[in-house]
Parts: sequence; structure tokens; C-alpha cells
Amino acid sequence: MNGLSGVINKVVQILDLLLPQGTEKEMSVTEISKALNMPIQSAHRLLSSLTEHGFVSQNEKTKRYKLGLSLMKYGFLMWDSLMLRTIARPFMEELSKRTKETVYLSVRENAEGIYIDSVDSPQVLKISEPIGLRLPLFIGASNRVILAFLKPELQKSLLDSFDWDDVPSLKPLSRAYIDQELTAIKQQGYAMTTNEATEGTTGIGVPIFSYENTVIGSLNVAGPSIRFSEESIGKYSSMARKYAALISNELGYRGRNLQ
Repeated sequence: MNGLSGVINKVVQILDLLLPQGTEKEMSVTEISKALNMPIQSAHRLLSSLTEHGFVSQNEKTKRYKLGLSLMKYGFLMWDSLMLRTIARPFMEELSKRTKETVYLSVRENAEGIYIDSVDSPQVLKISEPIGLRLPLFIGASNRVILAFLKPELQKSLLDSFDWDDVPSLKPLSRAYIDQELTAIKQQGYAMTTNEATEGTTGIGVPIFSYENTVIGSLNVAGPSIRFSEESIGKYSSMARKYAALISNELGYRGRNLQ
């Protein structure tokens, strides 16, 4: 373990060293090894690996190194997540106040959905799932609505990757059932599930879109199923769609929110 942490430390030192100071920074392997008091062979080996994965790029003419596009990609992902939370928070608070139920904000991470923020219901009997909770994208309204609005090829790829014989849901879910659900969700503009992730719970999920016109997450209302009558579901889904559209617009989305 010490060997691995030592390598990680050296990698972080290299990336820190190449961090632009106002202007783009390029350094040779010799300059990097000297600055970090590192054997030139070690510096070269680490730079080769970083280049292979796009974290560092090498100028073909000068052979000097600079930060690569992969780091920018991860930076933008973190920025998007931070921006989403910041923009969504007041709308989440307003939605929770109006519905008196718990409101969650979810995003996709690979084949899973993850809660990144929540506003608790003011009522004694309420749903309170932990921030950071992860579930496969086809389980629960907050996740399924994201899956429904993904590009068809990505959606199919994710559905093909799931193990349908080992579904961590409270009720049986099949590929055929989920396929039908995704079609219905796209038509109605929201997802609604009961007793899938937590017993006695109903959730309503609505998609949030980014400036790139892609689904970036979901806004969700959840509470005890006994409070979610047909009338309440109609009212809450309408409110959630309104606030999700406002969040999408704040993020720069200019298309139709429910395609």
C-alpha cells in the first residue's frame, strides 16, 4: 500500500507542477525531475502513463509536457455537479415547502443514480434517505427518469449491462417491464415508483437538462405512500416539472424540457 500511495503522491506533485499559472505551462521531463527531486526514469515512466490516459499531453515538436484534456473533463464534471446543487437548492426548498414532502436532487454516475442533496419534509412521518445513496439507474423514480431521457444508444448500453437476475429492488423488476416504463416516462414527462428502494415509500422524479441539451439529473419528491393519493401525485408531479424546468433554464437549457 505504501508503494501505491507513494506513486499517487508523485503523480499529484507532477500535476500540481504543470498547473497553469495564468498562462499554459509546458515543462520537459528533465525540468520536472529536477523540480521534484525525482529520478528522470521515474518521471518519464509516470509522464508516459499520464499521457496514455490523457491527463498530460506532450508537444510533438518540443517534447515538453502540459496538462491534458482528461483533467479538464473531470473538472467540468465536478463544476457541473457543484453548479447544479447551487442552482437547484432554492427551488428544492420551495418545492418541499409547497408539497410538505422530502425533495431530493440526483445525478447519474456511470450506471448508477446518486443523491447529491436533499431538503427534508417538515412532517414527523417522512422519508429521509442518506446523501450519497447509490442505486442502479432502473430502480426508483429519481434514477429511472434519468435513464428514460438518456440518448437511446447510451440507454440501451446501460440496460444491456445490468444483471437482471440479481436486482437489488424490494419488488421484482424485469427488463421487459423497465422498457415499458421508460416509454411511458418519456410520454408523461415524469417517473413514479412505489416500494422499490424503500418500503412504504412513493417517489416522483422529473428530469433536469443541461446547456448541452442532455439530461444531467433529476428533481424528486418522496414520502410515505399513504400520503400519495392520485390527486397528490398529479399535483406534486406538476409542481416538480415546473421547478425542474426552472432549474434547467438556469443551467442554460433552451430546448423543450420534456421531449
